Amino acid sequence: MVTVKTEVLQVDPHDPDTEAVCRAAEVLAKGGLVVLPTDTVYGLVCDPAQPEAVEQVYRVKGRRRDLPLILLLHDMAQVSAYVEEVPEIAVRAMQEFWPGPLTVVLRDRSEATAAVRAKRDSVGLRLPAHMVPRLVAECFGGALASTSANRSEQPAALTAAQALDHLQGLVHLVLDGGPTTLGQESSVVSFASQPPEILREGAISVHRLREVLG
Repeated sequence: MVTVKTEVLQVDPHDPDTEAVCRAAEVLAKGGLVVLPTDTVYGLVCDPAQPEAVEQVYRVKGRRRDLPLILLLHDMAQVSAYVEEVPEIAVRAMQEFWPGPLTVVLRDRSEATAAVRAKRDSVGLRLPAHMVPRLVAECFGGALASTSANRSEQPAALTAAQALDHLQGLVHLVLDGGPTTLGQESSVVSFASQPPEILREGAISVHRLREVLG
């Protein structure tokens, strides 16, 4: 695997430097890979519209090709740019848990998400409660294809240093925003069929999800 020089920039998680944010957007636009903090764990992100960048994420992570990536958004209005139909119960979940550690899986077969869906007819969306990924997505001008910033089957990275242990020389840029606040991956709920299905219990408990989803 070809190695690259990994650039590391420090960012304030509450007030990220505009230059660092725009640098990340620039790297993504050129097909590069970026590691950044989220509210849950550190994420490995790329441009979902560039299939080679998406393929590169799979290669450096050692991720199975049948496992999809998710899309990190910068605001809730962005959902309509990727998904045409959103069930009312999914809207209720987003209103309750976004911004936050909930990944919402919705039915989708659009070309805009084809590279990240792993041939499935659904796509995962999340609006993180962290300024860095949201501002990077906003500066970039679109959602960020994302997965956790670690090698497959290894623990998720809760700091930039842990992410570098896995991905040094394999990614182009790391934004170091200090330790993540939740330290646990997002909960994943599929609304692609009814009733909704909890695919992964993460930072939101199954009990809390069931309270909201009925």
